[in-house]
Amino acid sequence: MWLIYALSAAVIWGISYAASGRAIARGVPPLVFFTLYAAVALAMGLATLLVTGRIGTLSRIGQTIGDDLGWLVLAVTTSGLGALLIYLAIGEKNATVASLIEISYPLFVALFAWLFFQEIQFNRLTVAGAALILSGVALVYLANR
Repeated sequence: MWLIYALSAAVIWGISYAASGRAIARGVPPLVFFTLYAAVALAMGLATLLVTGRIGTLSRIGQTIGDDLGWLVLAVTTSGLGALLIYLAIGEKNATVASLIEISYPLFVALFAWLFFQEIQFNRLTVAGAALILSGVALVYLANR
């Protein structure tokens, strides 16, 4: 199922970025867009927790995650900041170019997984893929300076 979820997320993000690019280009400030995004995400999250009967997990999150609460705070904070930054980038350029640069994030996932948790995800093929991603980012940047 992970592959279906990941591909579905890619499709949904594609729709989201194209539509957000249009909204921002038509005058919705990126900060307003981000605020609306956060409000909708909060409403959807709470509704899903209610419908699935898991709303109680919110009050037990500290017990559930224990000593890793700081990692949860960091994850949620950086997720919000990342969303805000991509909308600002879309506002400054456009959704296509901003997302083509943003797509380099798997390299940073691997880097921080190694730095924070000593998880090594690299082999020859993943390093080759990373090189292709970096090459693509460089080409997109050079083509859009």
